[in-house]
Amino acid sequence: MVASTQPKARLPGYWELLWLLFMQPMTLHRRLRALGIDKPDALAWRFWRWGGVERAFILRMLVLLVTATPLLTGALVLAFQSRGFVVDYLNVVFGVASGVAVGVALGVAWGVASGVAAGVSYIRLPFYLMEIQAEFLSYFIQRFTGRPTLSWSPVLHHDLIYFPLPFLVSHITLTAETDPSLARRTLDACAIAPGQRRLGRIALARLQARELAQYAQTSRFAEAAELQGDWLPGVEGADPLLSGLAEMARYFQAAQQSEIAYHRLGHLERGEKAFKSLENQLLNTPSFLARELRPILPAWYAALAALRREAEQAAEQQLPNPFRSGNPLEPETGREVFRGRENLVRQVDELLADAGNAASLALLGPRRCGKTSLLKMLPSMLPDAVVVLFDLQDNPVDSLSALFEAMDRQIRIQARRDRQLELPALDRKRLLTAPFETAKDWLDALETAVGERCLLLCIDEFERLEDLFPGERRELLQFMGLLRATIQHKRRVRLLVSGAAPFEEWGELWSDHFINVREIAIGHLDRQTTVGLLTRPIPVFPAEAIPVGVAESIYQRTGGQPYLVQLYGSLLVSRLNETQCRTAELADLEAVERRALEQSAYYFRHLYRTAPESARAALQGLAQGETTSLDPRTRRWLERRLLIDGQGQLNIPVLGRWLVEEEL
Repeated sequence: MVASTQPKARLPGYWELLWLLFMQPMTLHRRLRALGIDKPDALAWRFWRWGGVERAFILRMLVLLVTATPLLTGALVLAFQSRGFVVDYLNVVFGVASGVAVGVALGVAWGVASGVAAGVSYIRLPFYLMEIQAEFLSYFIQRFTGRPTLSWSPVLHHDLIYFPLPFLVSHITLTAETDPSLARRTLDACAIAPGQRRLGRIALARLQARELAQYAQTSRFAEAAELQGDWLPGVEGADPLLSGLAEMARYFQAAQQSEIAYHRLGHLERGEKAFKSLENQLLNTPSFLARELRPILPAWYAALAALRREAEQAAEQQLPNPFRSGNPLEPETGREVFRGRENLVRQVDELLADAGNAASLALLGPRRCGKTSLLKMLPSMLPDAVVVLFDLQDNPVDSLSALFEAMDRQIRIQARRDRQLELPALDRKRLLTAPFETAKDWLDALETAVGERCLLLCIDEFERLEDLFPGERRELLQFMGLLRATIQHKRRVRLLVSGAAPFEEWGELWSDHFINVREIAIGHLDRQTTVGLLTRPIPVFPAEAIPVGVAESIYQRTGGQPYLVQLYGSLLVSRLNETQCRTAELADLEAVERRALEQSAYYFRHLYRTAPESARAALQGLAQGETTSLDPRTRRWLERRLLIDGQGQLNIPVLGRWLVEEEL
């Protein structure tokens, strides 16, 4: 076992305790809590009875009570007497005795406070005058000599500075360059001292702005997008102004990473819109952070201009390449090449519009057929619904509570982003003790909150759900029961699950709980859609770039499989740009297909390895051109996954070529 390097908490000695009582009471409170003394103002006899560190603390406080109070009072008496004030010694003695007696009887901390209260109140102002000079001198020593002096700052030694210290903000930001840990400790101290809280917020805002300006100047857009750095808080719970800048940085990052000039220009166009939105937001927000972020906008605009110049130069001699094959299509970047799914969207819309029908939906289709792309497009295509996508693959969880928390987080984030709608949060404390009851009440609250709208919760990769409950069959059954109740009884909260396997292959568990689910099948693109997509993916795409004959040939090789169609289109345009040709020919397809085989190898390999033995044998035979007799079960398995057509031939000929070349 590795020994802890953290210093153990210890009880302050007499002089340190007196200093902390007078100068740093809040720091003292934290240190006592670290020792387990969470009620430092309790009655003295209770401390004595508890024993241990509590008894040691009360003994030291008693000593201070009977010694410090008379000494401090005597010092004040002498100070007043030296100024010509008349002192009533009898009342002074009585007051000191009363303070000690009441402190012993009621509470030692209260007694010490009453005994030194007058001293504290009278001495604060002279202290402040000295603290101003100390801060002034320490800052200018560091400013002109380079010697670090922030550790001398009074804010680190006095919790109750009620007036702001001049030059403290500049002192913190100057020190942050060489000693960020000391600067961070000073910011923590500013959060305690009443008069320095505002200065601490200004200093932090200035440090955040400086860090973001450095990111813009050095093109570190990924870190800015995640708000990662010495002074940035991360995206979770960040200030809206920082969130707006992070959104802008995400577009810059996407443009920086894209190898296709057309995609880069699209990202930068959206990045410029985000920049203008942030600029307006900063002009209309009277906050410390807004004031500090305004001066760094030119640095970010310069970064935008540099990225745009580079992208425009790359695009001048190239055909635009709008095809996207790597990731699911997004509304902002892939809407123009999202084709052939209008009928599916219409089916979803009609089912949601029927308030008297509580049926939920199951979107089923083979892998890489565009299920996730369709789900991502639904928010923009169903404006009357609150559509939330929850991907079990993108939200890894290891417990039921974590699953509910992740769903809650995604629902609220996406409702706020897409519909500017604030939805009720899950009761996370209650979730730990009563997860299902809490989740049920939360779903009820969501149904009320959406009003006349419909909340469509889309759970992608639904087959993975069972993996979250290894050996916890009872929890899985309870969760499925909750989903079943949602399907049957809720009108405004609807469920859409998507998966690759046909619904009847999911097993009795699923069929028993999804008794009122409408299946929506998603498959390959038809010939007309495929040819139209390839020849005219966007309005500015040259009509002669991909002739109809070439597009027809791509359809024949891919069977309209969406992922492969996008891949062939992207690789073909890239080849035209590489060879500086303006029109594709059939001869180009051999080179394109070879690259497509390389890039789609993982997809083909996963498809083959997850198939039953009989299906693999059938695919191998068909790839070799053999006439294969299929038993009904194997034929049904292959047809449901669109791997063979009605005549029993390969639906995706390029898959056959891959099988032959891999010699599986």
